[in-house]
Amino acid sequence: MNSRERVLARINNRPADRIPNLNILMFLAAKEIGVSYAEYCRDYRKLAHGNIVSMQKYGIDAVSTISDPMREGADMGMELEYPDDGVPRRAKDYLIKEKSDLLKVKPVAVEKGRRMTDRVLGTELLKREVGHDYPVIGWVEGAFAQAADIRGVSEFLMDMYDDPEFAADLLEVCLEQEILFARAQIQAGADIIGVGDAVASVAGPHAYRELALPYEIRLLTAIREAGALTKLHICGNTAPFLELLPASLCDIIDVDWMVPLEKAGELYGDTVCVNGNYDPVAVLLQGNTEEIRETVRQCIRAGGIKYTCSAGCEVPRDTPPENLMAVYEVLQEMASGSM
Repeated sequence: MNSRERVLARINNRPADRIPNLNILMFLAAKEIGVSYAEYCRDYRKLAHGNIVSMQKYGIDAVSTISDPMREGADMGMELEYPDDGVPRRAKDYLIKEKSDLLKVKPVAVEKGRRMTDRVLGTELLKREVGHDYPVIGWVEGAFAQAADIRGVSEFLMDMYDDPEFAADLLEVCLEQEILFARAQIQAGADIIGVGDAVASVAGPHAYRELALPYEIRLLTAIREAGALTKLHICGNTAPFLELLPASLCDIIDVDWMVPLEKAGELYGDTVCVNGNYDPVAVLLQGNTEEIRETVRQCIRAGGIKYTCSAGCEVPRDTPPENLMAVYEVLQEMASGSM
């Protein structure tokens, strides 16, 4: 059974030879091929190469185009800077500094954007390289997260309460952009689209229910209608609104390390692949191999019958190779035809 077959079997609740390893590699993948993170984010060939090298070395069961949350914002007009050893970030003002700026901001055709096009080209290259042996995971921002990216987190959260009509208009623009971006990656060969909606975890349950969730539902629905599977990734503590997540539209739900995995397993474990959730720093980066092995075993027991394995978020750049290999070794040891 190859990795693509393994992941699809798990998603569809069919027997697999072992639990898939879906750890997210970004900075570590750049480090593995000896390039700066600025190069990795700006050159799809290096991103694809880093993914393939790392996947083969560490037993990861998917390749992914994830790098940073600023691709859409950059192509919509926000000026960025690219530190060699950091994530691309806003260089000057937010794209929407004043509310009136929204009138000038429109969704951009993906083929007319530099950074979105780069991710689409990376998707095509990965698909050519891995064929049907590994699933290709594309990525978009959730509309809620994208609104915060181009408006500013504090400003957007204030808008939700001070001017909900403006916030809704902003979210509509962001949703349209994300649907366009998702469709382009699916057409390029993405099997799964990850939706990153990190700011939702700091907005709280009420804001999530009223504003983030309706747009996640529409985006996830559009992704499925375009022919891809879905992966929802909300960094941070989603425990206060775990029951609200749109599980019926998700094939995989990522669970960060501060969320009780048992709760997620109980809620979703027989319907959705619960993916996570050992601490990427305290366990994976700073722990020893035996601590990691035991923590992975605990996650397997807690995550439900469709559990897939990863840290709660990105694998840190300086994770010792033997620590990340320990994850793969546990999954191999626990392999069973009934999994």
